[in-house]
Amino acid sequence: MRVAIIEDNEQTRTANAALFSAASTPALPMQVRTYASTEAYQFDQQPVDLLVLDIRLGDNVDGMTFARNLRKQDSQLPIVFLSNYDDYVFDGYDVNALGYIMKPLTPAKVTRILAKTATQRPAPGIVLHTDAGVERLELFDIQAVEVVDHDLIYHTQHGQKQAAGQLAELVTNLPANFVQVHRAVVVNLDFVARLTGKSVILLDGSELPVARARQKQLKTEFLARMRRLADDD
Repeated sequence: MRVAIIEDNEQTRTANAALFSAASTPALPMQVRTYASTEAYQFDQQPVDLLVLDIRLGDNVDGMTFARNLRKQDSQLPIVFLSNYDDYVFDGYDVNALGYIMKPLTPAKVTRILAKTATQRPAPGIVLHTDAGVERLELFDIQAVEVVDHDLIYHTQHGQKQAAGQLAELVTNLPANFVQVHRAVVVNLDFVARLTGKSVILLDGSELPVARARQKQLKTEFLARMRRLADDD
């Protein structure tokens, strides 16, 4: 989950980011970005799944006003307000806020925020531009992605899909269970059946190459991933 935190107090910003990072799990890895102002957030233009927004900011716009303007562009983004005051709590309904949380943020509050967010947003996915049109593909359905003739081939649980795109750009938006094993191949560790050294075998029997420089690290990451999944059980 991609979490953006806008907070003008550096100490609070760092502490809140640490709380969300600590809530990361293999099933729901956290990618946390922090911003000292709404201007910095807008300049970055990174897609997010949850916006944690301080009500009283030190810049020229308060959090509630910023949220109202943001709603004109995105009516679905989950927004959680953090504040030392309850003055704006009813205003949160105007922007369909997911929550209005009193400071300080705690692990228990983060857990509740993430649980509510999960009910508000669809499963993480990406948009493919194929010959047949635009299509949404959930990340949990992707076993691997490889470059073939300047296009991307997505190995899914239901077959292969071909779409335009750049692997380097795609990788930056994938969670930690997706690992680049070759300059032209990314695999989802959850679908790896076997490592042969020079290649990786997926659960559907597909065999994809592994670069020599990535073989040792891939084995380490695969075993670590399997141990974490076993611990979660």
